[in-house]
Amino acid sequence: MKIRAPQHRARRHGFTLFEMVVVVGIFVLLAGGVYSVVSAAVRASAVLADENLQSQRRNAFVNLLRRTFHNLPATAQITGGIRMLDGKGAPEIVLRDAPGVFAWGYGSPSAGTIMLSAVPRLGGGMQFSLLTLPSSLSEAELRNAVEKGKWLRLMPDLREVRWRFYDQVQMEWLDAWEEGRGRPPLVELTFTELGEEVPRTYMFWIPPVKEYQPPAQPAEGAPSPTPPEPQPPTP
Repeated sequence: MKIRAPQHRARRHGFTLFEMVVVVGIFVLLAGGVYSVVSAAVRASAVLADENLQSQRRNAFVNLLRRTFHNLPATAQITGGIRMLDGKGAPEIVLRDAPGVFAWGYGSPSAGTIMLSAVPRLGGGMQFSLLTLPSSLSEAELRNAVEKGKWLRLMPDLREVRWRFYDQVQMEWLDAWEEGRGRPPLVELTFTELGEEVPRTYMFWIPPVKEYQPPAQPAEGAPSPTPPEPQPPTP
């Protein structure tokens, strides 16, 4: 009788379905964790970039105002208050006869009217905008130009804006500065950006204008002042 040698079946080595499910689950968890970390880093970077851009825009705008007010020519006149635009109040400052101020604006800024207003914008809020107009406009032409003029946007995304003017005679701050009052020594700007609750306040100094007064002439018939006699030198 022939004795057959025992035959051993070759075992197949591989992963079971359960093991594959576990591996896929671990891979999904790792991929989800990596995606969450990368997504959070991208969002944080975008927020930081937006805040940096907004800070640069704000600083540039404030520095522009500071240089403008500080270097106003002696002929410049200032008025300010609230103007109604599209049924909403727009805080503004108007500069008249200010050669060279905002020379890159529209129109003829050398001897015109320059309006810096916080105009309402689409979607809510306000934005600081600049409008340069000729000085020889009637009141009706001025209203039409303000409503249909080409405003140059300087700073968007504002929620509240307020101008104040310091009256040196009454020693108090005023919300409006009418024509004929001269020039205020100080101007204060307060605004709140969209998404913020704490307002920002900036104060600007305006150089005073002193009128030239010729020297007083002696009255007719009055003796002319006699110059002092030279004194001998002291030994």
